[in-house]
Amino acid sequence: MPLVKPMIALGAIALISMTEVGMASSLLLPSAAQLAGRWQLHAQPGPAQPCTLHLDAAQGALDGDLSCAQALLGMRPASWLITPDTLALVAADGSTVVHFSRQDEHRYSGTSPEGGTLLLERLDIH
Repeated sequence: MPLVKPMIALGAIALISMTEVGMASSLLLPSAAQLAGRWQLHAQPGPAQPCTLHLDAAQGALDGDLSCAQALLGMRPASWLITPDTLALVAADGSTVVHFSRQDEHRYSGTSPEGGTLLLERLDIH
């Protein structure tokens, strides 16, 4: 019986380690360099013309069809940033225009001011 308790303890330590590694890997955020590139913003479903945006890794610079994005979002985005669980487009005054949740490596979804679904999809997949 004396060997059972140490074996249980070792098993528990292994389980805790595996859980921590699994949780840590699910929280890994992509870097700005990994997200930089050309993206398409569009409403889903929607007749609206998609907007092409360029996310630059340098200090969250945002370029592309910002007037088109403003029509979809209700505010003109000026930059972008990575938050702990989203990719956010930010207005010139620093307020958040929209948060996009990661769906997969090349696709994020958010909610329009009217409550519809917005998709942000990578165009230049490496």
